[in-house]
Amino acid sequence: MGMTGIYMWIIISVAALIIDIITSGFFFAGFTIGGISAVIAWMLGKSMFIQECAFIVISGVAIAVEFMWFRKKVKNKIPEPPSLEEKYLGKTVTADKDIENEARMKVEGIYWAVLNKGDKIYKGEKAKIIGISGNKLVIKK
Repeated sequence: MGMTGIYMWIIISVAALIIDIITSGFFFAGFTIGGISAVIAWMLGKSMFIQECAFIVISGVAIAVEFMWFRKKVKNKIPEPPSLEEKYLGKTVTADKDIENEARMKVEGIYWAVLNKGDKIYKGEKAKIIGISGNKLVIKK
C-alpha cells in the first residue's frame, strides 16, 4: 500500500491520542498503541493484512489491560455511596407524635418505620437516629 498505509496509521494513532487527552478516559490509548504497532509492521515491510491484524490484536490487548488497571484504580479511589438509610445515621429528628416503641415518622420528607430504643419520646421532642434494624430506623431520646 506504500506510504498511504503509514499515513493512515499515524492519523489513527494521533486522533486516538488527542481524543484520549480530551476525554481523559484512557480508552483510546489502546488504539494509539495499536496504531504504533501497525506503523512498526509497516516499517518492517509487512502487508496491509498484517498491519491490520497487529492493530486489532495489540489494540484489543492494550484496551483490556487498561480496563483492568483503570478499574482497580477507580474502585480503590471512589468510596461506596451510603445507602439512603445510612445517610440518616447520627441525625437528630423531631417527633411529630408520641413514640413509645414503634411508629411511623417523617424524616426529610420520607415516612419511615422507627423503633424507639430509649425512653418514651413525646411529640415535639428530639431523638437521634442511632441505627438501622431491617427497614426501620432505630431512634433514641
